[in-house]
Amino acid sequence: MIFGILGAYERHYPLLDVNWYCVYTWVGYLVYTAIKIVLRSNVIKQNKSLYSADNVNNIHSNMSLFIQWFTTYKLVIVTVCTSILLGIMSNYHVHKQINDYVGNAPFYSHQEGEYVVLVDSPAEITNIDGVVYKKLTAQLFGVTPYKDTAKNTYIQAHGNLKITIEERGPSIQMGQFLIIKSTPKSMYLTEENGAIDSRSRAIRNNIKGNIFGGTYKLVLANELQQYSISPVTVYYARLLSFIGYMRQWIEETMIQHLSDRTKWLGASLILGGHYGELGDDILRQFGYTGIIHILSISGSHIALLFSMIYGLCRLSHIKKRYAMIGGIVISIMYCCLVGFNAPVVRSTVMGICMAMAYLLGRLYAAKQGLAMTGILFLLYDPLLILDISFQLSFGSTYGLLIFGMPLYRWVTILPPILKAPLVLSVSAQLIMIPFQLYYFHYLSIASLIAALVVTPLLDICIVLLFIASIINSILPISLLWLCIDMLLKLALTINSYIANNSMLIIWIGIMPLSFVGAYMIGLNALYIMLISLKQRFSVGILITLLYLVSILGISYSGIYFKNKTIVHIVPLKQAHVMILAEPYYKRAIVYIDAPDGIPMKASEYRIINALHSVGIILSQAKVERFETTGHNRILYENNMGTVMVYNRQREEKKLQLKDTKQTILVTAQSHIAHQLAESKILLYNVYPTIKSRFFEHFNFGTKHNRAENQHILLTMPRSVMRDIDPDSELLELWGYHYIPDKII
Repeated sequence: MIFGILGAYERHYPLLDVNWYCVYTWVGYLVYTAIKIVLRSNVIKQNKSLYSADNVNNIHSNMSLFIQWFTTYKLVIVTVCTSILLGIMSNYHVHKQINDYVGNAPFYSHQEGEYVVLVDSPAEITNIDGVVYKKLTAQLFGVTPYKDTAKNTYIQAHGNLKITIEERGPSIQMGQFLIIKSTPKSMYLTEENGAIDSRSRAIRNNIKGNIFGGTYKLVLANELQQYSISPVTVYYARLLSFIGYMRQWIEETMIQHLSDRTKWLGASLILGGHYGELGDDILRQFGYTGIIHILSISGSHIALLFSMIYGLCRLSHIKKRYAMIGGIVISIMYCCLVGFNAPVVRSTVMGICMAMAYLLGRLYAAKQGLAMTGILFLLYDPLLILDISFQLSFGSTYGLLIFGMPLYRWVTILPPILKAPLVLSVSAQLIMIPFQLYYFHYLSIASLIAALVVTPLLDICIVLLFIASIINSILPISLLWLCIDMLLKLALTINSYIANNSMLIIWIGIMPLSFVGAYMIGLNALYIMLISLKQRFSVGILITLLYLVSILGISYSGIYFKNKTIVHIVPLKQAHVMILAEPYYKRAIVYIDAPDGIPMKASEYRIINALHSVGIILSQAKVERFETTGHNRILYENNMGTVMVYNRQREEKKLQLKDTKQTILVTAQSHIAHQLAESKILLYNVYPTIKSRFFEHFNFGTKHNRAENQHILLTMPRSVMRDIDPDSELLELWGYHYIPDKII
């Protein structure tokens, strides 16, 4: 399925490094499974040869072995055929999903008008330049455009919109129909290595545009018919309204009984989200300590809720069967309340599988339950494999299942009270370290300390918040709320102290693909040795752990890029940003070309994240401005390559295009592209636009020269290139298209 999904996606859009991590994980699992099948087959053959010595007296045993052998290989054949079928289905599904999204271009893009939408997600508060906005996703039903040719004409429309708007008027809640007066803009969906992929998420959720600002008003019940709202949609809106009312009641309860410092943390622990209300500092601290997952509803919440319901039922002398059913029902209701994101649904489905296994008197196999859940997810929505929530949720859970118990048995020097949380934290992160470095760019030793102290405190708070919220609807319990508030403040204080210790955060950046492959091989070897639990493998386990740590150490040191410079392009619409990073020396230069002095405050996060992706923090970087419309200027030069602004103000021969040294050219003049083409320089990978152009070309000579004489030509977005064929296949965009990193 993974192969089919990524194969279909790659035909439309580039595959980033993190997509190849999924392939490596899949290949590693296949290799391990194949080895296990071979070993099991050898055991069967050995047993069969032993029994054949006494063939007359052991006919029944031989028959049993034959059935076991036949069953093993029959299951392999069935599994292979089923996997191929699922891969073909997923491949077709992805093609159809992308074609439907791209083929149905929104006619209302950049069209001012009145848009009728249904708020189908919780509205979150965000602060932009000192102004408080509400950010939400809404389902679009139609638009009345402000256009002379279609004045006062209501036109039905489809898709979802991302909306950021000031709440001036009635409170915006889930399940409300709104008329928003504004202008949707096209989504900015340019990929970048080391950043969360927004394109796949937009395709999955059918998000067609983005609205920022404007005014709104509520659609009354008697007005729904004139907007062609179906009765089914009205009932769906009522369900959303009920869910929104429940969420609002819980939020108001937290605000009423908790202090200003902890009220939104309490709401986040129960409902998830509320990142805007929590603030950047708290989010950063939870990220550095590796427990930010606790702020988005995940498996731990479902497990705690299920255990609490089951325990209460057993205390009330309710039979186990009915206690299990009660846990299933409450878990599904809670899933509806907090939203159907990947971690919640994954943990809920696995909990249902476990409960059903008990009800049917069957043994529950967690790994098979996880695999079955993943297959169901990808059958329904195959592009989930590209989603960070799906990757981290399933990857960490699988790490817990395969490494948790073997590591717990292998570690014997720690008492159980310390060993259990440490082993849980390490086993959940082992598989996900390449993914964590890709998305967050650091390893956190603080996560081990937080797992011992902060996580247990927050788990206790979650259980108490569940209990207090239920009891509070019947009678006030001020003392319990006071205890919860004190525990939350204690957790925040400890977490802040741990997170602000820079010695516990190691900035590594993205691991090279070859390192990720080597890391996955080491993980397979570690697992095979751990499950054997034989004394002769103790030294092998230590050597393998040292091998894994050494891969991370080499990545951190930057030796892989010694005497090399990474040229990283940050995709931004309002400016051109180029990062020249030297990971080995832990230094970088950020070159910014912003037209007409555009302020870069709104883009600071993207630039800092790009620096972190190459293992460099902001204090180690130097920021400079450059102009592509200026004179020739060398921005950077080493023994392997040169980065320069080139505006054709000196002779072509001085550029030394035939030299083996790589040259990166930055220019604002479109006619240079034609002159370079006339000089027999090959341009490739073209994506049309009338704005900026990014050209990458090779010397049109021998294969040796074409491989070494790589030149990149960048142009400014303010220069309109009408003299370039918009249908050409020889152009690439800076700021509007994915540009892979270059090494000079």
